[in-house]
Amino acid sequence: MKFRITFLFLLLVACTEPEDKSFQNTVKFNNQNPNMIMIINSSDKIPPYIISKELTFEELLKGEVYSDTIYSPDTLLFQLNESVQLIDVTPTDEYYPQSFLVKTGDTLDVQYINSKINVNRIENGKFIPLKWDLTQIIPKSKKFLYLDSIESFFLKEEITGSLKFFLPNVKNKDEWSFKLPEYLKLIDENYSAVVDSLNKYENSLNNLYSQLIKKDQVQRINNVLNIVNNKEETEKFYSKYLIPENFRNRYLSSIYGIYYMDKFHFNKDITLTEAYDRGFPEYPKEIARYFKFRLVSSMIIKKYRKETVFEFLDKYKEEYGDFSPLENILSEMEYGIQTSTDLALIDYQSNDSKWEEIKKKWKGKIIYVDFWASWCAPCLRAMPYSKELKEKLAGKEIVFVYLALNDREDLWRNSTQRNQIIENNFFIKNSKSSEFISNYNINAIPRYMIFDKNGMLIHEDAPGPDTKEAFEILTELLKL
Repeated sequence: MKFRITFLFLLLVACTEPEDKSFQNTVKFNNQNPNMIMIINSSDKIPPYIISKELTFEELLKGEVYSDTIYSPDTLLFQLNESVQLIDVTPTDEYYPQSFLVKTGDTLDVQYINSKINVNRIENGKFIPLKWDLTQIIPKSKKFLYLDSIESFFLKEEITGSLKFFLPNVKNKDEWSFKLPEYLKLIDENYSAVVDSLNKYENSLNNLYSQLIKKDQVQRINNVLNIVNNKEETEKFYSKYLIPENFRNRYLSSIYGIYYMDKFHFNKDITLTEAYDRGFPEYPKEIARYFKFRLVSSMIIKKYRKETVFEFLDKYKEEYGDFSPLENILSEMEYGIQTSTDLALIDYQSNDSKWEEIKKKWKGKIIYVDFWASWCAPCLRAMPYSKELKEKLAGKEIVFVYLALNDREDLWRNSTQRNQIIENNFFIKNSKSSEFISNYNINAIPRYMIFDKNGMLIHEDAPGPDTKEAFEILTELLKL
């Protein structure tokens, strides 16, 4: 996560009138729900945004939603877990999120200007720019600047440090050993001083700042220890920070993720299955469950055999009674779904069906199929054209079908409702194992197909609804 103490207070912002006069109408939205923030996206020329937040493991187990998508134009209500919280905003066509500090009851405007995300808080018709990074709460004092200079010495040797397993007598090893204690002492003193100053004025904002400062401290120490590879200091690091209090904190629980990756994911001395079966009896049950959840996830990342992953998914459910928070993995692995040449589908009402079955009920009609996904920006940009094409051909012997490929069911449902395409919209449960997908090489979306009135595929890569060709082809087919 990216993030001055009494003198550090809130962000310095300037009130400005919105330049887009058409946006004035959106200010009429008032967020009356104290647990929510309202996010407004008034542009129709930008990709959707993913709005996300950090959840505790307990919140994940409860099935709380950690992300949502805001389309354009659209308005989104997003639940916060605390009165002041960080959220991330990520365009669906980019990979790097930007963090913003918000509070319950906020109404925000998201705009994309000059290829940059701009987020403003709307207050009394004014736009107050929101910006956030750690430099706003960590002073650039001489002590911190000196700390940065020591750290830069380690980081510039990162490539050399990555060879530590092969070259134990690397250049600078002695100097690293000399500088490391000084670095660890200084980082502890400097960060503790900032946190102590914040704690003198206890409130929700300063409490959040304290957590984010501690998180930055942990991440900086870990980055250096990864390079130096000092086992003694690494164990001290884990002993100090690996405490249940940090595990239950949404911003500090990352220490457990760091520990897991070091001890298990990247550990060549123990397999993931051995670690799972050995268990974690020395930890509280909630932390043991977290580690087992991570182990199953790593089995997929490391491409363990599907049968092995399913075996440990079964063990996990048997021990804990459910799959949370592994539901997304179940969908990813198509757990419990038999391999088929057909498409296994569910509709918005959760009714199961097969593509060949439902296709029969449309005999006598042209079928225009749209393969799409909630995360696919080009797919979503094409949706208004699909509706327009459907309206042009209303009353004709044609049916428009939407098949969600390689999607998450919860995100598919959300996007289906927002785009108002519930009719003839299906979620593909076997996107990865269906021979239909591989036979027709459907490896990029959006993708369109046309079936004739007898259900025969006559155009396996048809023009999209935003083209004149699509209307012309369908019109000609309707004459036959």
